[in-house]
Amino acid sequence: MVTTKIVSDLVFRDWVLHQPEGRTLLNCYQCGRCTGACPVAEIDEKFNPRKFLEQILLADESLTVDQLVWTCLTCEQCEVRCPEHVKIPQLLILAKVRGLAEGNTPQTALDRAHAILTQGRTIEVSTPMIKTREKMGLPDLGSPPMEQLAKVLEDLGLQERLEKVVSKYGGETVE
Repeated sequence: MVTTKIVSDLVFRDWVLHQPEGRTLLNCYQCGRCTGACPVAEIDEKFNPRKFLEQILLADESLTVDQLVWTCLTCEQCEVRCPEHVKIPQLLILAKVRGLAEGNTPQTALDRAHAILTQGRTIEVSTPMIKTREKMGLPDLGSPPMEQLAKVLEDLGLQERLEKVVSKYGGETVE
């Protein structure tokens, strides 16, 4: 029999349960419909929303250490299928927030945050994209509200974390 070590973090579980969406976790009876509806679980057998909820319920901190939770698409198919209306995507976002606070964030997520901080978007708006939008009669995207974004990221303490991570990996520092 193989046993895995559970690293308990009751503080995290209690914090989740005190969030408005976190209270719905107690309605979960582990039916597994969330995993059956999940497009990520369909292509990656390690990704299992039901197990993630179980980990939070059991105060298993490994959920925030394992970066697998970051592959959630937040498509909300799990929540649509849930007979108890558990706010699964929001719960996984809380696990991501905990991972971010603990400094356990995948490089791709940090790259996206860096792009938002410096450009206001996760991807650059290309000339072909602008032309396609014009042909389709869509409005101009305009410039992102950089001052507001900077304020939000500053309030979250994300800029400081990014500076530490970027310098740790030898990249350029965030301005």
